[in-house]
Parts: sequence; structure tokens; C-alpha cells
Amino acid sequence: MRTMRPLFTLLLFTLLCTCVSAQKSLMVTNPRVEYHSNPKGLDVEHPRFSWELTGEGRNREQSAYQLEVMLGGKAIWNSGKVHSRSTNQIEYAGPPLESSREYEWTVVTWDERNQPSTKGGGTFTTGLLRFSDWKGLFISHYTGYDKTDKYDELYLPPARYLRKEFTAAKTIRRAVAYTTALGLYELRLNGKKVGEEMFLPGWTDYDKRLYYQTFDVTDLISTGENAVGVILADGWYAGYLGYALLTRQDKVREFYGVNPAFMGQIHIEYTDGTTEIVASDVSWRGNTGPISEADILMGETYDARKEHSGWDQPGFDAESWKKPRRYTYPPGQLQSYPGDYVMPREMLTPVEMTEPEKGTYIYNLGKNIAGIIELKVDVPAGTEIKIRYGELLRDEDGGLMTENLRKARATDTYIAKGGGTEVWRPRFTYHGFQFVELTGLPAKPAMDAVTGIALSSIDTDAGKFSSSNPMNNQLFKNIKTTQAANFFEVPTDCPQRDERLGWTGDAHIFARSATYISDVAAFFTKWLVDLDDSQHWYGAYPNFAPMPYSRAEQYSPAWMDAGVITPYTIYQVYGDTRALETAWGGMEKFMAFQEDASTGYLRPGGGQNWGDWLTTGTKTSNDFIASAFYGYDARLMAEMAGALGKKDREAYYRSVFQGVKSAFGKKYIKQDGSTTEGTQTALALGLYFGLYPEELAPKGAALLAKSVAENGDKFSTGFLGTKHVMLVLSEYGYHDLAYRVFQQTDYPSWGFSVANGSTSIWERWNSYTKDENSNEKVNAAMNSFSHYALGSVAEWMYRYGLGIETKGAGFREIVLKPAISKEINEMTGSYRSINGLISSSWKRQGRKVTVDVTIPVNTTATVFLPGRTEKIGSGTYSFEVKE
Repeated sequence: MRTMRPLFTLLLFTLLCTCVSAQKSLMVTNPRVEYHSNPKGLDVEHPRFSWELTGEGRNREQSAYQLEVMLGGKAIWNSGKVHSRSTNQIEYAGPPLESSREYEWTVVTWDERNQPSTKGGGTFTTGLLRFSDWKGLFISHYTGYDKTDKYDELYLPPARYLRKEFTAAKTIRRAVAYTTALGLYELRLNGKKVGEEMFLPGWTDYDKRLYYQTFDVTDLISTGENAVGVILADGWYAGYLGYALLTRQDKVREFYGVNPAFMGQIHIEYTDGTTEIVASDVSWRGNTGPISEADILMGETYDARKEHSGWDQPGFDAESWKKPRRYTYPPGQLQSYPGDYVMPREMLTPVEMTEPEKGTYIYNLGKNIAGIIELKVDVPAGTEIKIRYGELLRDEDGGLMTENLRKARATDTYIAKGGGTEVWRPRFTYHGFQFVELTGLPAKPAMDAVTGIALSSIDTDAGKFSSSNPMNNQLFKNIKTTQAANFFEVPTDCPQRDERLGWTGDAHIFARSATYISDVAAFFTKWLVDLDDSQHWYGAYPNFAPMPYSRAEQYSPAWMDAGVITPYTIYQVYGDTRALETAWGGMEKFMAFQEDASTGYLRPGGGQNWGDWLTTGTKTSNDFIASAFYGYDARLMAEMAGALGKKDREAYYRSVFQGVKSAFGKKYIKQDGSTTEGTQTALALGLYFGLYPEELAPKGAALLAKSVAENGDKFSTGFLGTKHVMLVLSEYGYHDLAYRVFQQTDYPSWGFSVANGSTSIWERWNSYTKDENSNEKVNAAMNSFSHYALGSVAEWMYRYGLGIETKGAGFREIVLKPAISKEINEMTGSYRSINGLISSSWKRQGRKVTVDVTIPVNTTATVFLPGRTEKIGSGTYSFEVKE
């Protein structure tokens, strides 16, 4: 035996080496630039690259990477072999990028054994980087001006149509369109819509900036005769906005301008090296057409009898069309669009059609979405079909419930041209709805007369969740549906009524939940610019952004704090320090505003004081909320300053936080751990924001748990408190109680709405019930059935239920700490982080709990289990826990 041992050792070593050498190379996946795959029209001076890695086995990691950027097949920048584990937020460091060029880029990484990966990469094109690159003029077709009574009669001007024919005389190598509008536009070439994107160019405070789009239109242009067409509508620029009509503001529409206008140009590169630009100018022609009304809030009217057949194709007779008017260049900065576009994300087939009264047909799409419909009918010419939208049906007669829409007309009209099947979609309006009502039809329509089209700026595919409780599974679906419906260009509060504003309080309360459900890096990159643009001159951030209304007193503690909390969230989740750099100046100005308003580190309430909106219990004072958020802001500012290397500011904000914490504790926290406010929200905010003296925090958490338990395992909180109650309960070990709250079905609770048939998150816990307690019956005008703020429980579902959290910024170091409880038997889910897929599940069988986790290549994790802690590298692991 002794003589065989070296041979056995040699065989074992050879086997191990063979297994290691057989391990496959890492694969580069999901290569992106500025959070987009193959983006077009970048105007960022130093674009950032990112990628993910996949590979077999455990403990796989990147030891180095090499990036190369090419122009015209020639390398213009090579990073060389960089020894780093970084796979995102890596800046281009080559020579200045040129306007209107297409770049290629590649990346190769090396693994822990210095073995090269597969090559990844893609392309990116630059936009028009200099003002001198722009040759187009702002033009429009004049349709008159508003002569109506602004409060009692709607003014809904028609869409404008613009066209131009041009000749491409040679063989085309590449053609790119650069387009924008004051208002909304649809670009068309040779009879086809350009791209799937809608609601272009996006919503901004137009006096500050205007975005443009870049489209590769090579496949849409031919050598010879061509035609470009544009349809223009008021949109956010000149149409009705928010609740201005309801509250009788001095303006109810035309907040930014009166007449929408288009500017654009097509750059044609020929194979012989020459170029040509077709630009918007007064040689174009304009007219009105079949869209006789187009308003983003009120709706759209389309008279198919007035269609200009072939108007966007060459050879059309435009002799009667008018010469367009030229408009002045807007004052805002012209930039390439940085966010995610509104596009069709889901098609919905009706689950039911009813006829509550003769000639009125209502289609149920099965869930509450934001979007439009596709109408398909075969009716006589001149048939006028009214299309109305609603979130609910009336209990008494099954008719459409529209009272909660307030001043939003939310009605589309289609007038048929006759002669066969007609298919139509609105272009420049959208609605929040589950039910669609058709009237005016000569006969009962088919089930396929209506198809729902859910529109959103995001896909909700980053996170998955399921559990052994069907109600909680439906709750998660409702959260996803509501986030998609409201992440519509900006994070709106609701899509159905006369509001649709980017409310700041709702946004920051839900922001962390949003990141678990969707990749919102680009979406929030855009909105943080909106927030910065709308900041008041004196430092406060507004109630919503963009901010079209009068700006006096339009701020509120716990709402304006989005200016600090949202950039921090994006940094925390994506490791994005550029978001902090961009926002830093505004955040410093905001903190100075708060400091100026404070006395002895405590600041009073101010502005509009929305407070713990829609609390079901005793109201927490405005002063408490203002001081609590001031302290939390200072704490986050210190961390962000550290991430930016601003050591002096980090020290300063740490001192501010300590000052607030000391003063706050003396004024608001008693020696038994209770607060002077006596509310669950006060306890939760004080504890979550770290404002409790360390020795009193456990007492405060125990009192919060006692309050929730004595309230029947229910909270008595509103928008601000609800999220933080759940997080604090689990942070201090009250998992069983948190699960009882999570699974509660009595009012107020998430399960209450699910039990009452919700397919989305409601603004109020009792927005609808089948009895007299329904808020829909009591106060229908203040009711939204698609309001994501109370869906902030998704953050708890991931951070505690599944236990998926980041240590430091960017999910490079992962914490997996599932809150295992006897109150529920199973929970499973995953999150697609910026580094790849993280999954976590746990399941109880008798006294044994099995915990399965997966973390992506190039990350590490600490797994916290009852009684032990495990440190792991990438791969899939299974653990057993005995209770």
C-alpha cells in the first residue's frame, strides 16, 4: 500500500488537472454602452461600457479585461490588458468622438486562471455633437390658436402633417435620421413608420432641454425617389397637463408653447464617399388630415374618410398643401435622448365582452394597464365609434365607471371610411384602463374588435417571485403591472385621471422596489435630469418633475427628498457614480436650503406638507417628517461624498447627520423607546433612518412590533410609513410578524385589494370593495386603481423574503439573508443584477428547510443561515437548515 500511494496521488492530481483544464472559458454576455445594447445617437463625451459574464462551475471570476474601440475598421482606442474585476461603469478614454459616426467595440476578459473569454461587444453611433451639425429648421403647419373658454370648453387642435420628397441619386451606404419636435411626432419614410418608439421626443422642461432621436433608416430609403413624412401633435408641450383644468390654474394647456413644431435631417452617405443632407425647411409642405383631435390626456379623434392616401410616399400630389411656418429655435439645450422609450410591451386579448345596455359593448382586458387599443371593424362609411376607457365597472348596472377620471375625457373616436375591414390605433394619446367601451356600432362587434396594447418605457423582466401563498403571487403580478403602467417616460403617479405627473415622493419611495423588477438605470438617468432641471432656484426639489406649473411653494418634505434618495438608489444598485456627479451640485444646493430652514439641526415642515399621504392612522406631524428626512438626506450625502472622493464633504455631512440625530433624539424620542408622535410611521422612520440612540433602538423596534400586532397584524400608515414598517420589522428580527402582515387580507392590507379583485396596486387600501366601505363609492374623484407607491413592499420581498441585497454598491459583493419563517412554507425568486442573475429560494419540509442560491460569475456572497454563515463564490449552492 505504501508503494502505491505516490501513484494514487499522481492519478488524482492528473484527474483534477484534467477537470480544471476542461472547464470552459467564460462567456461575455449582455454587452452595453450607457445601459443600452447598440445605442444610436450618443452624445456622451466618455460613454461607459458594461457586460456580464457566464461560465460553468464555481468561484469563477474575471481577473482582467481589454476593451477596443474601432472606427471604419481601424482601432482608435485600446485599453490594454487591465487587471480589474470591473465589468461596468468603464469609461471610454480614447480620442474625442466624432459626430454622426458608427463605432464598433469589443471586449475580452481573462478568468481566474488567466484563460481568455469569448469576445463580446457591439456598436454605438454618435449623434450630432456640435450645434453647427444641425441644418434643419423648426417648421409646422399652422392650424389657428385657442379661442375657447379655457375652463368650460376643451380645445383639441388637429394633428399636423408635414412632407417632403427627395431624390437619392446614387447607391446608398448608410442613411441616418436625426429628428425632434416641440410636441409629439411620428416619423415616416416611404409609407412606413420609423421604429417602434412612441411619444417622441419625450417629456422635458422644454425651456431647459429638448431631446432628439437618431434612427438608422438605411433600409427605408432607396436609390431614386423618396418621401419623408411627419405627423405632429401637441403632446406634453402644448396639450392639457395634469390637474390644471381641475384646479383652475392660470394655464390649463400650452405650458411650454402654443404650436408644435418639427426639426430633423436625414444624412445620406453614398458608396462613393459623398454625402447629402435632407433637412426640414420651408420647402416642405403641410396640411391637416384624418387626426382631427390629438391630446395626450383627453384623447384622439380619427376620421378615416379624410386620409391622404400615399401622402408619405413619393409621387403624391401635394399641390394643395401649404408652405409650413418657420418657428424660432427653442431656448433649451438640444441633447440625445438618454432614457428608455415608450413602446408597445404587451398585447392583450379581451377575456370577456358584455352589453350592459343595448348598443353599449364593454371589453374586459383582464388587467389594468396604461396604453391604447387596436380597433378592428367592418362598418359602413361615416360610422362614428366612441371608445371610452375605465378601470372598473359600476356595481349597479355593469356600466363603465369614469368618475375617478375627473377632467380627463379619456375618449377616442374613430369615424370609418367603409369598404372593408379597418384597423386603427391612436398615436398621440394613452389611457389607464382595464375596460373598453364601444358605442355607435350598427351591430354587435366581434370579440377581436378590441386588442389592448400595454405601453411602457420598461420591461418588467429583471425580477421573478413566487411563494406558497397565491395571494402574494398575485400581489407581485399587480406590482409589476402597476410599475409598467406608470414608468411611462417619467415615473407618473397614475395613468388614468387628469394627473400623470412625475410625483417625487412616490418615485423615491418605490425606486428600490423598481430596481428589483426592472432594469431602470437608463429610465432614471433620464428622470434625474428632469428632477435637476425642475429644481427651484432656492434649492428645494419640486413635488413633481418635469414641473410645468407655477413654482411657488411647490415642494414638500419627504417629496423633495427624491433629489437625494433617488440618485443614491441608482448608485447603490448599479454602482453608478456618474449619476451622483451629475446630481451633486443640485443636492448640495438642496442641503443648503434645508440647513437654512433648520434651527438647531431640526427643520420644520414647509411647502405643501403632503406628509404620510393617506395614512390610515393618526397623522405624523410635518415637523417630525421634515427633520427625519433631513437627517436621512445627510446620512446619504456623506456616503455619496465618500463614493466621489469628496472627503471634506463626507466629513461635513457626517457631522450634520450626527447633529440631527442628537437633536432629533432629544426632541422626539422618549427613554422607553417610544416617540412623541405615537405613530407607527414615526417609529419606522426614526429607526430606518438611523436616528434612534443605539441603546433605545431595540426598544423602539419592540414598540413598533407591539403596535402592529395589537392592531391585528396590520399597519396604520400611509405612503411613507408602510414601506419602512416592513423593512424595520425584519431588520430587527420580527420576521414572523412581517410575514403575517404580508399575508394579511383584512383592511388595510395588500391582500385586501387582491381579495377584492385587484389586478394592480391601488392608491388607497379601500379603493374598491363590494360594500359601502368602498372609497370608489364614497370619494370616487380621489381614486386611482393604478398607483405604485404602496407596491414598495417589493423591496421587502427581495431584501428580506428572498434575502437578496448588495454589500456596498453595485451587487459585486452580495448578501443572501432570507428571512426564513414558519409563517410561510416556500419562497423563490431571482433578480437580474448589473452583474448577472442572482437567485434565492427556500422551502420547508417538516423541520427541514432547504435553501438554494445562485450568484453570477465575478461576484461573491455571504449567505446568512440560522446558526451559521457561509462565504461563497459564483455558482449554485444548496444548504439544509434544521429548525
